[in-house]
Amino acid sequence: MASLSAVAAKTAFRAMLKRDFPSEQAAVSHFRRILDLPFPSPVPRGVSVQKISIAGVPCERMAVRRPGMMVLHLHGGAFIGGKLATYHAFAGRLARLLDAEVILPDYRLAPEHPFPAAPEDCMAVYRTLLECGVEPAKLAVTGDSAGGNLTLATLQTARDEGLALPRCAVAISPGADVSGRLPSWRENDRRDAMLSYKTIQLVANAYLGDHSRDDPRASPLCGDFSGLPPLLLTVSDEECLRDDAYAVASKARAQGVRVEMLSRPDLPHAWPILNAIISESRTDLRRIADFIRGTA
Repeated sequence: MASLSAVAAKTAFRAMLKRDFPSEQAAVSHFRRILDLPFPSPVPRGVSVQKISIAGVPCERMAVRRPGMMVLHLHGGAFIGGKLATYHAFAGRLARLLDAEVILPDYRLAPEHPFPAAPEDCMAVYRTLLECGVEPAKLAVTGDSAGGNLTLATLQTARDEGLALPRCAVAISPGADVSGRLPSWRENDRRDAMLSYKTIQLVANAYLGDHSRDDPRASPLCGDFSGLPPLLLTVSDEECLRDDAYAVASKARAQGVRVEMLSRPDLPHAWPILNAIISESRTDLRRIADFIRGTA
């Protein structure tokens, strides 16, 4: 059974986010308005925040005093929104758990900057980090929701370019297939407290336009997982993107990738990033840190 904090969060998310939007523009405007609301995400003690630029992409660097490794976290927001300040509690706590620095790219958003702007920005940041001397063995890539999609796409592109791969990756409630083929988009349409089948379709259209949904940079599930580093996938069984995570796990394992799953029956989409408001998030963030630490 979910905690009272999780139940309260789901109730609030449902009231704020669940709508029957008449158009892509209406969906984008509403989600951005909600994502711009003040969100409790305090910077943990002992963690600094610095605005930087990597490969021309604005970023924030959150770090403990003497970081021993790096995490590149790609934020969620359905490719059309998302504020880095929302991630201060999550990224700061992860930095403390791992004695790390966390890089948060503010990649370009659709529909003003449609696909492939977002994956290009994320790949540019990853490539530049390696060029600047970041050791792959001390680097993890993580991402939530749309950022989980971008995490998987970044790994596949880096491998295809012959670049060194990170020690591991974590995809939190990833949207891995934007085609709408997976059953949970419809099956969990009412159960999901944040997303719906129609909403995902609308924001995917805003992101991709007429571009093929089968392009692996847009739908990493359509790509090849062979040779990728260990993956941790987190998912709630009541969210629309449930089957995205399970399908990635199945395909990646079949192609020889070590995959661990962290699933919950009754938590909201991308709950591990909500450690400032949901008690289970704090427990599961420690499990994410343990996974990253254990892949050394």
